[in-house]
Amino acid sequence: MPSATEQVLVVDDEPGVRSLVHDILQVEGYPVLDAGDAWQALGVAETHPIRLLLTDVMMPDMDGCELAKRIESIRPHTKVLFMSAGTVDNVPDHPGAHFIAKPFSVDSIVHAVSELLAR
Repeated sequence: MPSATEQVLVVDDEPGVRSLVHDILQVEGYPVLDAGDAWQALGVAETHPIRLLLTDVMMPDMDGCELAKRIESIRPHTKVLFMSAGTVDNVPDHPGAHFIAKPFSVDSIVHAVSELLAR
């Protein structure tokens, strides 16, 4: 069972995707926070410990890569999992980040999160 120290921040500007991922991870026992945009995510990261940032790549105002850089400046040990409907070729070059393509299955998102948090 995941511990409270494995808090996940889910960031996606599509409410349906964000809600679905939140619910999947919460059912699996992960403590989950979510944000509808990068600015809201930064506010959450300033006030809550984050172990994993699970963010969409393409968002208005700030892309997922820039968000990851800013959150890592606040929370240096945060792991990053990008999600996108595009291919891995569209993912920004970000050291240590991982990628999952949308649409994904429940099993694949749970596996990706648990594997990253185990590292």
